[in-house]
Parts: sequence; structure tokens; C-alpha cells
Amino acid sequence: MTQIHQPNFQIVYNNTRLAGLFQSLDELHTAASEGSLPSVTPLSDVELIGWLQELIYTAEETITEIQEHETKVTTPHLRLVK
Repeated sequence: MTQIHQPNFQIVYNNTRLAGLFQSLDELHTAASEGSLPSVTPLSDVELIGWLQELIYTAEETITEIQEHETKVTTPHLRLVK
């Protein structure tokens, strides 16, 4: 019997990947500002707005989770000693 080896892929979010995400959003913003969205996306305005709202929601939730974990890690526990 042959074993199938499946590689363990790990996604790393580094400056390069996040800069790529920012660049994509910035290009979209430029097209929206210039009124040329149809030249950069086949999505309707409603679809695009829906995606952007999902991205904003996910980003805000991620920030909240990060901040909650920071608070848990950095907050010292005080105990009364008799």
C-alpha cells in the first residue's frame, strides 16, 4: 500500500501580502474615483459594495480579536496577599 504525502502548507501574512491587498483596494478606489470601475471589474456596483462591506467587517473583527488577545496577554493578574 502506498502512502500519499500531502505537504503542509502554511499561509504567512507578511508585509508583502498585506501590501498586495492594500494595492488592490487602492487601485479599486482610484477606478471608483475616476468613474472607471467597469474597466477594472465585471462586478455590478451592488456586488462590489457587498464585497467591500464584507472586507470591512472582516478587517474590523480581526482588529477586535487582536486587541482582545493583547489585553488578555498583557494585563497582569492582581492578587491580594494576606
